[in-house]
Amino acid sequence: MPISGLLGDNSAMQTIRARVAFHTRQHGFDRAAKQLVAGSNVAATDRLVADLFAYWGDPLQQSDERFMRSCLAEARVADGPILQCGTSLTTLVLGAICDQSPEQKKQLWCLEQDSHWANLMRSWLTEYQVGSAHVIHSRARLFNDYVWYSLDPNRLAKKYQLVICDGGRATVQGAIGAISRLHRRFAEKFVILIRNVTSQTDMKHLATWARTQNAACVLIDKTEGFVKIASKDMTPPPETRNGAQALKTGR
Repeated sequence: MPISGLLGDNSAMQTIRARVAFHTRQHGFDRAAKQLVAGSNVAATDRLVADLFAYWGDPLQQSDERFMRSCLAEARVADGPILQCGTSLTTLVLGAICDQSPEQKKQLWCLEQDSHWANLMRSWLTEYQVGSAHVIHSRARLFNDYVWYSLDPNRLAKKYQLVICDGGRATVQGAIGAISRLHRRFAEKFVILIRNVTSQTDMKHLATWARTQNAACVLIDKTEGFVKIASKDMTPPPETRNGAQALKTGR
């Protein structure tokens, strides 16, 4: 057989394998997402979260797991509104946790500057019937020396117990913007989880602000710039007190 024929066959087989792999991942993602929103078992949730990211094509690394475990732990113990600055696959997970809470006041509010991504997240939430998550599209705006969302804070919940600034789809300055624009909307007992804080200036700013709020500011992971700010009278969730376990893939 001519070499060109062999190459053609190989190319066709590669295309078929790629399509099969894509549909396998798509089916796996769909199955894991449906199990996630339908279940209430904590261990199962951790496993399904790892599966979701793997099927999405972005497997959780060790540093991702540390931040994700903290987000899950804090979301589970929160009994009030949660704010996420920037949307991601985590939005679906946190929304599912809020849906499983018997308290209707646990709602997830998400800010997203990219209109296409905001619509994609809304379609996911609708497809998997996650009713406790709300995505608000808001363009980025420069406020003096930081960048944050241009929306009027009055459109948001009155008080937030948990604020998450991943930095993946929100600038590092987004954390500075959150405390600058929303400090009057933090609950008496609050937790702020921030990732990708790499600037010493930003770190000092966060630490100084925390002191004025009688809160502790802790650098949990220097490499990832993972910072946690929490009211000093907050009780750490079980996963934090007892040592977190790695998220395991159940496949």
